[in-house]
Amino acid sequence: MYIQLMRSILRRPAGRNAPRKRWRVAVMSLLGTAMVGGTLYAGAPLEAGAAREAAPDPDRVVRDLPDDVLAAELADLESRVERVNGAWARVSDYYRSEVAPIRRVLLRYRNDPALAERVAVALVREANQVGLEPRLLLAVLLVENPWLDPEIRSSVGAVGLMQVMPLHRGAWPSCEPDLEDVDANICHGARIFAHYFQRSGRNVERALLAYNGCVRGTNTPNCHQYPYHVFARAGRASVLAWLDTSPAAASR
Repeated sequence: MYIQLMRSILRRPAGRNAPRKRWRVAVMSLLGTAMVGGTLYAGAPLEAGAAREAAPDPDRVVRDLPDDVLAAELADLESRVERVNGAWARVSDYYRSEVAPIRRVLLRYRNDPALAERVAVALVREANQVGLEPRLLLAVLLVENPWLDPEIRSSVGAVGLMQVMPLHRGAWPSCEPDLEDVDANICHGARIFAHYFQRSGRNVERALLAYNGCVRGTNTPNCHQYPYHVFARAGRASVLAWLDTSPAAASR
């Protein structure tokens, strides 16, 4: 929306003073966008007096600039807008192809759009950072915590969405320490699984067993079946991911 608005603003108006008019409008629009963005980021309204003081007079900006300089600067500005437009289109395509399908799956397990959005983004981001398939992490999460409860704790003390054991806190400097936080928990879970995946020679089943803590199977009966539960969740998730239907909590 903002890019289309900027492009309409930057269309060449007719008349002898067109470059200066276009420059003034573009400068005012960019300043206004920056002020609004800053206000939203800060979470507080911008005082009218402060707005007037913060915004320079576009006439003063361009008053002494030759037309050829204005034309060159305006061409550069339009080029930047086009690059932003292209980048936004790529982000939009990436969201539709990578994040949105995972979000749809999560909404089948818990009808909380805000949580599903945050978890989906975190799964894709962290999986890409450690070189894993996001849907594999999704399947692990759905086995570990199908209720999508970020604060849940198991009987042995595992915490959050990926059921991370507290002993892993601090082992991964890139992850925040709060294991009940959605992003921090998925950050830990992704790195723990990636560690086991590499250590096992990229053997998914062995990595899953290690993630589950199933070494000899003496502590948790039938823990050797854990990989098959993950694979089953992965298969179900693959089907649900491409069903663009209204969310409804699914039976587990």
